[in-house]
Amino acid sequence: MDQDKEKVDEYKEEAMFNYADKFINLANELSKSDNSGSVGVGLRYAAARYCAFEASLQTDNLNEDMDKHLEFFVNAFKNMLQKNLEEYSKIQLFQK
Repeated sequence: MDQDKEKVDEYKEEAMFNYADKFINLANELSKSDNSGSVGVGLRYAAARYCAFEASLQTDNLNEDMDKHLEFFVNAFKNMLQKNLEEYSKIQLFQK
């Protein structure tokens, strides 16, 4: 049973990274013609908008459950951002 859950978790993680790579590739392509920072802002706005959509599918009363969903998504984003910042800081150290 645990092995099945691990396989599902691995599949979900692999799928998540594949989707993320597609979004990053699109953002990199868009950034070639726009270096104003709008691409990053647009990507973050799209993520926020999609998270709101996801939250709305998980409750019958989003107004009542808003804080719970907000906390979940903020914490998830903070953890992912921290992990990526740590990885980039290591890369930056090796480039010096």
